[in-house]
Amino acid sequence: MAVSTINYMKFILVDNWPGVPVTVADIPKDGFTGSEHHNVTSPVFPIGTKMQVFCDGAAGPTGQATLVYLKLGTQDATAVAAKSVVVQDSASNWYEVTNDPDSCIALPTGLAAVALTAMTNDTYGWFWCGGVCPKQYVAALTDDFATDAALEAGPFTGHALTSGVVGFGPMMVEGTSSTVMAETLFGYSLAQDA
Repeated sequence: MAVSTINYMKFILVDNWPGVPVTVADIPKDGFTGSEHHNVTSPVFPIGTKMQVFCDGAAGPTGQATLVYLKLGTQDATAVAAKSVVVQDSASNWYEVTNDPDSCIALPTGLAAVALTAMTNDTYGWFWCGGVCPKQYVAALTDDFATDAALEAGPFTGHALTSGVVGFGPMMVEGTSSTVMAETLFGYSLAQDA
């Protein structure tokens, strides 16, 4: 599919990961991308931990943002970087994600998140999974995010865009084919993609 973009101020994510987020006054030491706990080979936080933070609009949108601690499994030749959309990679390890549309469990999907930084295979770290863009806490989450060039204002889900890339695409409200799987909401777009 063709690729277009949408600005980080024009969408919010819906948290579909298991568990309840903890509202925190203090974020992890050195922020969500600190080298002691992000992109590490052994988990420092319990896998699946979710933290909800308030973004006051000083840098980016105002509102709640949810981040989840997951494991990046294997990635496609297109390496995971800040703003990469990742989806479930393993049926047996629900917390393992990939950016590879060819090796993930299913697309389209709403069980998705956004990487905060570049990461290596088989490492643990924080991913944005719900609410407004936490640019206030992660400066790299700025500018535009990849879409499938068909995104309208309204609900969206995770879609395969091009080889090795997952991004945002419109939800199919109805399907006429018996092979069409129900799509899960990943977020809401406040505008059409560029």
